Amino acid sequence: MPGDPDPEVHMPGTFPPHVRYGLWGIVAFSLIFTLLIVVIPLPLYRLIGNTFEAVAALFCMGVCLYAYRFWSGRIILVLAAFAFGEYALATAFWYLFTLVPLTANLGRPFVFTSVAELAFFGFMLFFIAGFQIEREKEPFPLYYSILLVLLFLAVPAIVIAKYGIGVRTALLFVQFMVVAWLIIVTISHGFFRYPLLWAGICLRALVSMLYGLRETLFLYYPSWNVTIPLQGSTLSVYDLASIVGPLIIASIALITLGLLSYIRASGKESRSNPV
Repeated sequence: MPGDPDPEVHMPGTFPPHVRYGLWGIVAFSLIFTLLIVVIPLPLYRLIGNTFEAVAALFCMGVCLYAYRFWSGRIILVLAAFAFGEYALATAFWYLFTLVPLTANLGRPFVFTSVAELAFFGFMLFFIAGFQIEREKEPFPLYYSILLVLLFLAVPAIVIAKYGIGVRTALLFVQFMVVAWLIIVTISHGFFRYPLLWAGICLRALVSMLYGLRETLFLYYPSWNVTIPLQGSTLSVYDLASIVGPLIIASIALITLGLLSYIRASGKESRSNPV
């Protein structure tokens, strides 16, 4: 199959367990930190969250590069490392141009049309390419793909119908299209059979769509940005959607764990089914 190494040369053995523990620690911290949005002051929450995003993404990049060099040699690990590395750079750029007090007023109006968005798209495109290189496509009826695309595009189509087409709504449409493409490729190339990888991809897709809605409906159309009462304070839907960052990091760690599990499983399959 495409992307499969010579089983006699790159058959993966046991991956260092402390690395897996570290990845699971990232998942656990991400989920706990998500809940702390109602406790930690929002500016501090965003600072910690964005810093954590960049550091965790770089850690996952390092894991994939280590795995490629010393463990398996699968090209999908290199593509995943590129995806994680460029996400770390993109989230640092996004934070500096949207939330830092000196640049927030300058950067906020164009955040959803900046170069950072191309990098966020690039994250998914790396995996779309990697999955297609790694495994051959399985039988997948065309009408399934069409139905999935229509399902995903229904939301941005409704937004465009209500508010008209502009730069942000058009970008929202493209974002949902890329998400649909990622899901279709993941299913049609059989990666949905690997639970951790599938969970990571699904969470990344879900959070990506939430991010797109946050930067369009919740930010520019006040009727959508309702206020949620909390004990002693309030929090808008837009501010609550700051949980996007920690959830993305949970998805990245799950994807990394899933890739390691997939490569290990596919190595066993190669041993049991020699050419």
